[in-house]
Amino acid sequence: MKRQSISSRINLILGFISIVILIFSFTVIYLSSKINTATEQVADYDLPEALNSLAMLEELGDMNSNLLEYLLGEEEEQQEYFNNYAELVRFRNLIPKDIKEQNTLERVVRLVEGHKQKAISQVFEVYFPSKERRAAKQIDDLLKNVGMPLEALLDQMKEEEISDVGSTNNPQDVINDDLPGVRFYLELTDEAGDMLADLNRFVLADASAKREFFANALQFETYLAQLKPLEQKPQEIIHINEIERLFNELKAGGTNIFEHYQTQNKISATKAIDDLEHQIFNEAEKILDNLSGNARKEAIKSMDDLSRISSNISLILLVSTLLIISLVVSMIVITRRTIFNPLAEVTMTIERLRRGERDFELTSFNRNDELTDILSNLQLFQTELAELDELRSNEQKIQSELLVERDNATQSFQQLQETQTKLIATEKMASLGTLVAGVAHEVNTPLGVSVTMASTLTSNLTDFLEEVKSGVLNRSKLETFEVESMRSLELLENSLQHAAQLIHSFKQVAVDQTSNKRREFNLYETLNEIAQTLHHKIKRTNIKYSIKGSKDITLDSFPGPLGQVITNLFNNAMLHGFEGKDSGEIQIRFDLIGNEVKLLFSDNGNGVEDKNIKKLFDPFFTTKLGRGGSGLGLNIVHSIVTNLMGGEISVESRIGTTFELKLPLITPQQKENTYE
Repeated sequence: MKRQSISSRINLILGFISIVILIFSFTVIYLSSKINTATEQVADYDLPEALNSLAMLEELGDMNSNLLEYLLGEEEEQQEYFNNYAELVRFRNLIPKDIKEQNTLERVVRLVEGHKQKAISQVFEVYFPSKERRAAKQIDDLLKNVGMPLEALLDQMKEEEISDVGSTNNPQDVINDDLPGVRFYLELTDEAGDMLADLNRFVLADASAKREFFANALQFETYLAQLKPLEQKPQEIIHINEIERLFNELKAGGTNIFEHYQTQNKISATKAIDDLEHQIFNEAEKILDNLSGNARKEAIKSMDDLSRISSNISLILLVSTLLIISLVVSMIVITRRTIFNPLAEVTMTIERLRRGERDFELTSFNRNDELTDILSNLQLFQTELAELDELRSNEQKIQSELLVERDNATQSFQQLQETQTKLIATEKMASLGTLVAGVAHEVNTPLGVSVTMASTLTSNLTDFLEEVKSGVLNRSKLETFEVESMRSLELLENSLQHAAQLIHSFKQVAVDQTSNKRREFNLYETLNEIAQTLHHKIKRTNIKYSIKGSKDITLDSFPGPLGQVITNLFNNAMLHGFEGKDSGEIQIRFDLIGNEVKLLFSDNGNGVEDKNIKKLFDPFFTTKLGRGGSGLGLNIVHSIVTNLMGGEISVESRIGTTFELKLPLITPQQKENTYE
């Protein structure tokens, strides 16, 4: 039978549908492109160009108004001018860059930029309303505070001179003194008035006012110099000095006004604004008005195109929809007969296989297509499932055997842990043995001295008693006996106290190491007590042992395990660090950092090879297996510091070996048997 592929039949139907969809799609795409083109033209070009051109025109008019109002003394209009310019630039940036009127628009921007530059250089940087107001106020102040008092004083002096003309009987005094004085006062009054008038003319932009002001001032000084020899009376000299002071103040005030205010600037700024309005503003206004009108016309044309395209799309959508519906209905009928019914049989077969059924026959279809292949594969799958069931039965037996092996491995691990616990206990007993040896060695010296002193004291007492009984005792022998006895008793007492102190320290260390109880203890004192138990190991060597740190640090922790840590580190240094050496130094340094103590145990011995540095804390690792090393010393140290005391430990080897311990001041709450 010729093979009839389901996919070929479906592809044939899909092909017809695809052709229809393609035709429809191309049509819609074409019309959509037209719509998009028209819409983009309106939304992206015509409307932005029309609206923003009008906005630019409005901002340009506001800029021109700002300049005129600035000349009227409103300084805030300068900032408004720049704000309006920024708005104009913003509206320009909202207009697309690729419009056909781009060159014209750029010309407008250049005109406006030129408008701004000229406004800055010829208006804002030339004319300052505040300076004009300040100059007017200064002139007014000079008039009130200097000019009026000066004129009044000059009038007073003039009247006094006129009075002197009528009261004197000496014609020569009248000719040489009174009449010239009257003339000079009249001239001074006139010159002072002219100077004040010159200042007012200067503010009103009179170009010659400044020159005439200084000419009048020079004339005033000339008249005043001629007047001074004529006025020699004390009261007249006082008035002359006051006139000179007021004149100098008037002259200095006028000079200050001339230096800080230029009236020509306002005229220049006014002319510049007029030029800007006629040369730039009118041209830019005309260009922007034309741009806005053209954009409105283009927008109306594009909207008409959109209306026609919309009508065509509606008709095409109706025809295409009817054609696609008919093709879809045909496809549904064919696929139901050729695909869905066989698939239902396949689904039922899979469900029966899932429920565990194996002995049933599959329905066959008299067709040569993909579904027939699926049913054939299901028959093979049915056979393979039967074989899989048998494999699962064998797998359960294997799992049972694996469980037995797991139990055996667990038991072996427990035995290994028990062995490790016994080795740790042995290590602790060895440490305790070291403590006992230290006790015996250290206490032996003071006790020996005590026995010697007791024997000496007994011998001296026996000799003294015999001399007493024989009656040969004299004063000098009595004093000698007293001195030697007191010296012997003092040595005996010191030796016994030393022995008692050592025994007390050893007792505390022994109690801590055997009980592993938690308590508060002074770190410095505890380290010194531990050091005393280890002193006998270095007593007859050149190895030095030192402890440096604060004497006020108190820990709430386990002093016994800490002693085990120090002892193991000490033994490790003696066994490995100073092998082959007869001198060296062991240091313990500690300090408080925050809520923890940083303790450094270092030696300047042989150090550790790089390949072994990371294995130091591993259990049973030692380079002297069978020669005094068990491989558990540093492992016990690591366990005590990290597990029991809640701290950290690290090691580095540069010059010798340094172990760094970080111990919390208060050990976290744990079970006390963590280390036991």
